[in-house]
Amino acid sequence: MSFNGENKMRLKEYLKDAFCEDVDFVSRNIPVLNGKAEVNVFYIENLIENEMINKYIIERLQDRNSEESDLTSAELMDIIKSRVISVANVYSSNEKDHLVQAILTGHVALTSNDTDFALVIPLLKREVGEISETEPSIQSGNEAFTTNINKNFNLLRLRLPSPNLMFKQMELGRTSHTKVRIVWLKNVAKPQIIEEICSRLDRIDIDIVHSISVLTELTEDNPLSIWPQYKMTERVDVTVANMAEGRVAILCDSFSFVIIVPLLILQEFQTPDDYSQKWIFSSIMRVLRICAFFLSSTLSSLYVSFVAYNHSIMPPSLAIRISAGRSEVPFPSVIEVLLMTFMIDVLKEAGIRLPKGLGQSIGFLGAVVIGQSAVEAGYVSPVVIIIVAISAISGFALPSINLINMTRVTNYLLIFLATILGLFGVIIGILFLLWRLVTLRSFGVPISYPLDGGKISLMKDLLIRAPIWKLRTRPRLLSGNEKAMGDSTRKPDPKK
Repeated sequence: MSFNGENKMRLKEYLKDAFCEDVDFVSRNIPVLNGKAEVNVFYIENLIENEMINKYIIERLQDRNSEESDLTSAELMDIIKSRVISVANVYSSNEKDHLVQAILTGHVALTSNDTDFALVIPLLKREVGEISETEPSIQSGNEAFTTNINKNFNLLRLRLPSPNLMFKQMELGRTSHTKVRIVWLKNVAKPQIIEEICSRLDRIDIDIVHSISVLTELTEDNPLSIWPQYKMTERVDVTVANMAEGRVAILCDSFSFVIIVPLLILQEFQTPDDYSQKWIFSSIMRVLRICAFFLSSTLSSLYVSFVAYNHSIMPPSLAIRISAGRSEVPFPSVIEVLLMTFMIDVLKEAGIRLPKGLGQSIGFLGAVVIGQSAVEAGYVSPVVIIIVAISAISGFALPSINLINMTRVTNYLLIFLATILGLFGVIIGILFLLWRLVTLRSFGVPISYPLDGGKISLMKDLLIRAPIWKLRTRPRLLSGNEKAMGDSTRKPDPKK
């Protein structure tokens, strides 16, 4: 759509109106021809190299005051294009949508008051993210956020060059004055969720924001629950994908991780690789991660309940083998399991604190040496080593640190209940956790959705990953705009 016609809106006014809610948008008037004319410069501040715009545009325009002063606006723009601007690939355009998109992708728009077109000048600042170390992927990109909030927002803007990308900035911390940005897509996210997030952040009154976890603990619905109520990620593509579904990203200066809310619990089992391979393989791997979560949380407690209380549930041959392996062990089964689980957790923590290469070696050798020595000394049975190892390895299959930490706590809790009540205690513990799951909310949204509704049709990208052409709607609790895909998008022809 161009500006030609009687009812055209002046280009300057249109661009200002299009970016009226973007505080990074810069509109500057530069007098030329000895003050008898003006040139309007429009750009997004953090997307442009300031040194280049000063050197190649503003300074050169200000040097043109000696030009002939009786030029028309069109002649002036032609001179600026051919003789003033010393940047390659300068072109003119009068398409309003194109001009808005150009500004959002790191171009400068330059026009005068009486023209219905603008010169488009490419001066994009090349932003390069870090490499993700905590969320690696095989077939997806590994671009991660940095500790600079402006750079992080630019990484999002480059992937979402749309005027609907909105943000609200605030400062938290009476002493630290830490910058925080709430980022969302205006045409996707629900206004009620945005208002709730802003309201909770506004209520934070603290001296120093020393960690991004300060924001999560002071804003989540139930800080005492071990279930995760927010998603934390350092990946740019994960953040963009979640915002496209109606979620909101919270960026905090000096921290390379981003908070994403509201959370649906099945979202924690997703990885970027789920969308870079065929849907059937992604669905299988997602189900495997869910199974790994239950194994990591319950396997040790089930073993304790079977050995200490519920002997009759096990097959006789298995019970005999377990009993033979424990014949020389001086401790009860619960002491064996707790001892080995505790040592595995200590080795995990030691591996994190040590340098990367040394930490991996120490963790592997420590597990092998301690396990083998404990079995040979008769302090632990071989079955316990297998049980604890499977439980620990299952935890490594989880893509979310929130889930990993939860399985650690859940594992100890269920072992304690199994020691007191056997299998009945484990069942009580699981039912209690499920009850907490269905009652928890993340910024007003149930984290168990859509499991609490029991509708399989709503789980196309949660429990499994359906084919892309099936993912035509967004979660209705997150977005006011449910339609995510046009009707013309290709559907497979079953006859072929």
